[in-house]
Amino acid sequence: MKATTIGSLISSALGGFLLSLSPVSAVTLVEPIVTTPITNFPDGIKVTDALKPSELRFWNAPDTTGEQNFVNDTGFTINQFSFLVFPDFDTLADDVIWGDVDGDGKVGFSNIFSNITISPDFLVENFRAPRLNMTGGSIFNGNSFAVQFLTKPDLRPAQPGDNGPLVIGGAYDIAKQVPEPSTILSTALVFGLGSCLKKYKSARN
Repeated sequence: MKATTIGSLISSALGGFLLSLSPVSAVTLVEPIVTTPITNFPDGIKVTDALKPSELRFWNAPDTTGEQNFVNDTGFTINQFSFLVFPDFDTLADDVIWGDVDGDGKVGFSNIFSNITISPDFLVENFRAPRLNMTGGSIFNGNSFAVQFLTKPDLRPAQPGDNGPLVIGGAYDIAKQVPEPSTILSTALVFGLGSCLKKYKSARN
């Protein structure tokens, strides 16, 4: 995960939910934290309009270099983050789900976005991709924010800069967007990234 990509931008945060897709003996919980700037985090990583609204990007998480404050430099007000986990493409033996890692009784935490919803049965090209949306808030152009991913068990690499084992997709949306977010994400994934997923899976087999 590189700090100069949107992947690392979202390289931190979105929370869990116990999915009942299939019975599992053990699971890995993933939870997101999207907040106002954190004082002891470095500043200055800009999210620019080089990544278009609703354009999905993949990255690996969690990551020891993910503790960053970011700046909305898109020229727009960000009013949503959408995150996907891809349990079929990680390197873990256990299933991976959105879940309550910090034990506060909720999946995900944000002091910016007031609504967190989870679509556990979301599919991309017949691959499982449970989705978590954060809405009901605004990050105005020029404002800073922090994003983190928590996992249980803690999967942060011991070596700073190494990639974590989870495959996660993420996208932001802006106030001017009209289409329903799930439609946008489905279209972008199926037509723009479906072949990417197939190649990824083939490379792992």
